[in-house]
Amino acid sequence: MTSVSADVSFVALPDSAAGSAAAAAVPAPGPRVINHASGRPWLMGRWPADAVKVATAGRTRVVVAGFCPLATAELAACAARLTGGVAGLDDLARRLGGSAHLMASVGGRVRVQGGVAGVRSVYRARIAGVSVAADRPDALAGTTGPSIDERLVGLRLLTPFVPHPLSERTPWCGVEAVPPGSYLTIEPDGTARTVRWWTPPPPELGLDEGAPAVRDALTEAVRTRLRALRGDGSDAAAIGVALPGSMESAVLAHLAASGDHRLITVRTARLDPGGDDAPWTRRIAARLPRAEHVVLEYAHAPALYAGLDQGAGVLPAEPPHRVRAGARVEHTAREVASRGARLHLGAHGGEELFAPPAPYLHTLARSHPLAALRRFRGRRALTRWPLGATWRAVADSRGFPAWLTHSALRLTAPPPRPCHPQLGWTAELRMPRWATPDAVDAVHEMITDASYEPLAPDRGAHSALDALRRAGAAAGYATRLMAAHGVDLAAPFLDDRVIEAALAVRPCERAAPPGRGKPLLAAAVRDLVPDDILGRTPGGHYGEDVMDGMRRHRRALLELFDGSELGRMGLVDDAAVRAALRTTPATVAPLLALEPTLACEAWLRTLATGRQREGATP
Repeated sequence: MTSVSADVSFVALPDSAAGSAAAAAVPAPGPRVINHASGRPWLMGRWPADAVKVATAGRTRVVVAGFCPLATAELAACAARLTGGVAGLDDLARRLGGSAHLMASVGGRVRVQGGVAGVRSVYRARIAGVSVAADRPDALAGTTGPSIDERLVGLRLLTPFVPHPLSERTPWCGVEAVPPGSYLTIEPDGTARTVRWWTPPPPELGLDEGAPAVRDALTEAVRTRLRALRGDGSDAAAIGVALPGSMESAVLAHLAASGDHRLITVRTARLDPGGDDAPWTRRIAARLPRAEHVVLEYAHAPALYAGLDQGAGVLPAEPPHRVRAGARVEHTAREVASRGARLHLGAHGGEELFAPPAPYLHTLARSHPLAALRRFRGRRALTRWPLGATWRAVADSRGFPAWLTHSALRLTAPPPRPCHPQLGWTAELRMPRWATPDAVDAVHEMITDASYEPLAPDRGAHSALDALRRAGAAAGYATRLMAAHGVDLAAPFLDDRVIEAALAVRPCERAAPPGRGKPLLAAAVRDLVPDDILGRTPGGHYGEDVMDGMRRHRRALLELFDGSELGRMGLVDDAAVRAALRTTPATVAPLLALEPTLACEAWLRTLATGRQREGATP
């Protein structure tokens, strides 16, 4: 099989003597090396032999690390056409399916890029006086001084998320993220610059016009992976599919069932009595009688927040996403691996792609007021948005920098009420009440210290792209978690071509009226998936699972803040965190506000444990 497997990590170096010197300074670079045409080291790292494709044409090298549907001969033909330098790789980047890092070395210049959603990320730093790139930030850290920037750890305490462009700042000193949709070029002298190669398509298509392209891109994303699975040569080749009961997961399961391999669907049972996943997954299973349907019973699966004190679900690269479910992700990986599956399909990004976030209504109100009025009526009926607050949210016309400045002034305000309309450039940003004044001041300064540019000119498009990047980051993290157990996680909804096809459709046609399904996805897979599955509407929110997980693991979480790393850094008040952990709130929202703090503390302890082990090595 040619998709990326267990641990893949690489560092990319400039083609110069200084680059060779930087190679010696990279910590734990790995045993594999791909050279420039000059013979100097270009890529160093760790990867299985089938995880990387290399094509050569004269002094040009092209490498794809990750899932690549193209044969090596096709890549070689692309390499031969790169006579104009690394910018010529744009053509390949715009038609390459799958999810991978794309890299080239052309005449001494280097280009490195990931995908448009950030599932495959790129980071940069200066080592030994030259710019170096890598696929993970910790591979570049600790070579020039202190490893962790404590101010940027404090930034990660923001709720409900760290917005663009602050999300591109890593907690590692001197290490920056290359924005998704951009590539990094490195000159032989070690200088580097970031170039934006991808912009979203204009959302001009109607539902009927855009659905065929979504259908083609999504089916190709799944089928190319199935072809790669058949090419594995194993008679027992199997594919796992996450099947929590969502419409997106049902679509993936039906598309995956078209092959001649074994299909294994996996669902972890939930506690929430308001959830309706079980009936839906039974209905889906009845449509897929040849598949093996695995239900991981709640009593035998890790509860949410399990093992955080032991580093479960925590990797050293960055603070984890959705930390409460990390142990469950690992448990799922072990279960599918034990049944012979090396590939697992997840529905990451489907919600963000086919259910545009609420700020699209702010944009719609300016372009199509009557259509917006109908949508607002439905939204208010479902969410109980107050009329006055809704009107003020629609009338707000602040630009992106002004919005961030406004947000910085409200970091310590009470959390917004659930019925408060969120139509801004970002959600209402808050620092937790246990954050120290110094941490709040530092985050305030970072939010307001520059005139930031949005991802798109209007709130709806900006919010959609930012949400996709968060989904990509979460999928990338889950990919590494599962890879550690020998399973490749694929997120077809976050493939570049799928994203492009969906974003070409007008948001008001991608979005359904509140409480209904996803019309673009349904139209795209009509006749491929049973109609009753396509009518799936959102189920429960599964807050009871969160509450139960907190009850079960409260003692271990309290111990994390009995002399925490965050407290030592002066970022949180341990007593205040412990008080929050002891509280049993009426709703799940206060517990979710704890998640960034738990993620940062668990990550810092993982790093500290790693340093202690290194120090104990003779």
